[in-house]
Amino acid sequence: MKKFWIVLLSVALIMAFAVPVCATDVKFSGSYVVQGYYDNNRALLKDGGASLSNTWQRLRVQTDFQVQEGLKLTTRFDAMEKIWGASRNAGGTYTPTYSIASVQSTGSGEAENIKFQIVYATVNLWGGVLKVGYQQQGGPWGPAFGDYGDDAYGPRITYTYAIGPWTLTALYENVEGATYYSSLGPAGNVGNSLYQVDQQTHGLVVNAVYNWNKGSAGMLYKYVDDSAYGSLGAAGQNPNPATDTGWKRLWHVFDPFVKAQLGPLYVEAEVIYLAGKTRKYETSSNGIDQTKDGLSAYVSATYDFAPMYAGLTLVYVPGDDKGTADKDEAGWPGMIDFNPCLMLFNYDLARWNGNIGPNGGQVMSNGITNAQFAQVFVGVKPVPKLDIKATYAVAQADKDGAATGWQSKNYGSEFDLTATYKIYNNLSYMVGFGYLWAGDYFKGTSATQQVDNDYLVTHKLTLTF
Repeated sequence: MKKFWIVLLSVALIMAFAVPVCATDVKFSGSYVVQGYYDNNRALLKDGGASLSNTWQRLRVQTDFQVQEGLKLTTRFDAMEKIWGASRNAGGTYTPTYSIASVQSTGSGEAENIKFQIVYATVNLWGGVLKVGYQQQGGPWGPAFGDYGDDAYGPRITYTYAIGPWTLTALYENVEGATYYSSLGPAGNVGNSLYQVDQQTHGLVVNAVYNWNKGSAGMLYKYVDDSAYGSLGAAGQNPNPATDTGWKRLWHVFDPFVKAQLGPLYVEAEVIYLAGKTRKYETSSNGIDQTKDGLSAYVSATYDFAPMYAGLTLVYVPGDDKGTADKDEAGWPGMIDFNPCLMLFNYDLARWNGNIGPNGGQVMSNGITNAQFAQVFVGVKPVPKLDIKATYAVAQADKDGAATGWQSKNYGSEFDLTATYKIYNNLSYMVGFGYLWAGDYFKGTSATQQVDNDYLVTHKLTLTF
């Protein structure tokens, strides 16, 4: 009789899940972005390097299926994300990592076709909101400074509960691209000493945000359990399970922020502190543990005296000290949503135009890293739909480059001028000019290398719907 009731219950559950679900409402939203560049001297060569001229685009479409009140399914895909005119498969494949998940190629076949990134269910449950499935990761959280959510996505279980001015969230996430299974499946890893069986990256997050009339403040704690780096690979990408190094990355992330409107003055700030172990070895015979100790900070203030405004932005993201092998002092990696300049630390430009500087160049597609950065800006809005802004920034590295014999810490300085016109409420057009006085940091380890300045002309059309 017991087996009978179990079978009966199983049949009932199967029938319940098999009942067709009809969405009562379907909503579409998204964006279409087209941006063109002319980069005069990307290699920063003294005698004039080759110029680069290209246009990239991306269509992003999100669909919300409102099944019934309190139950929703959300999907999102990117389509035709590529440089105009680039041949199919001209670049690399889609290779997400923990800190940055992006298509870093000029025209991979996957990037040119429909690429679904997000699908999750939203359920109103116990007075809060539960989301289960592939969701956006890496923000938004507070200011854009520490976010890397533009192309970062992966499995998540998120529960959010609002009570008065407080919003409380707890979530679990598994980072896309960090999980390895052998060709035999999960069981194929077992019993082979060369394989890291638990080769994945997990994150546990709790955060709280307090909102008031003209601002908000929040505190986030994240625990990262990362065994994907336990086998040798290129910065965690495509890890090679045949070489088990026997260590994990265990990080504690503390990330408070504040945003406040104080009369005509708007202020936002964020601090990201990383603690724990960058390398935690399974046994002491495999190596010496490497402690994590990195503090990144950001503050920006804007004073509005309409029709003009002016402000100041300060950023500190520490680099890793080569002289302390047992400690990792580097700041939060992959701040790709924060693009303070048209050229320096600009994710989109570096993603599609490649590294900057001679001898292979310096990577800027990870956002702002290893930097002390200051920027002043002033703008005017002669009419409500037009915003003209000028900025001047200076930057230097916090630490020398990774190689021995780095010539300088000076990144240089940059002047940018942009004008953004809102053609419609959902359509804006931006034109910009940037000039970079390149510093000797771009010499790398070459004492004889000479670098020269660079300028950029760009325009960008953004349609949201």
